[in-house]
Amino acid sequence: MSLQVSDKLQGLRGDIFGGMTAAVVALPLSLAFGVASGLGAIEGLY
Repeated sequence: MSLQVSDKLQGLRGDIFGGMTAAVVALPLSLAFGVASGLGAIEGLY
């Protein structure tokens, strides 16, 4: 079975949107973990 180019692009668009959504959630969460641990916001990113 082969996928058409439009099908591949449709999947890529969803993957990019899903990745950006995950990043929007993960970034503030990691900053909050750093602050909650008492180390500071930047350390939450490491």
